[in-house]
Amino acid sequence: MEQGFVGERQASLDAAQVSAGPYADLKWYCVRCLREVAREADRLVHQGPPELEFRNPEGQRFRILLFRDCPGGRAVGTPSDLHSWFPGYAWCYCLCRGCGMQLGWWYEATGRFAGLIRGRILSALQWYN
Repeated sequence: MEQGFVGERQASLDAAQVSAGPYADLKWYCVRCLREVAREADRLVHQGPPELEFRNPEGQRFRILLFRDCPGGRAVGTPSDLHSWFPGYAWCYCLCRGCGMQLGWWYEATGRFAGLIRGRILSALQWYN
């Protein structure tokens, strides 16, 4: 994964806050198997756009949402800081516990959080509407 996100702005977790508000009970699901993977109450809101956009070394773009927890995702692989989008954090894959599809990445340092690919998760609002 390439360090930094599209627009050359540096992604910093220092300003991230847990999401709050009327949708705190909202749940997020895997688009393939509809297993619950995360909750809006665990969503980290970063300064700037609600979705972060990154590009990997091959040029593929990913729009991600950050969550402090992702109970429906399991960490796979040995964490690596190579090409990390978040300096000081090592990453490994985050796969759906239901179907095994890659949902995004787990990031680890002094703390841990998940960056989930927006196109691979579905909010309850989208599902029910």
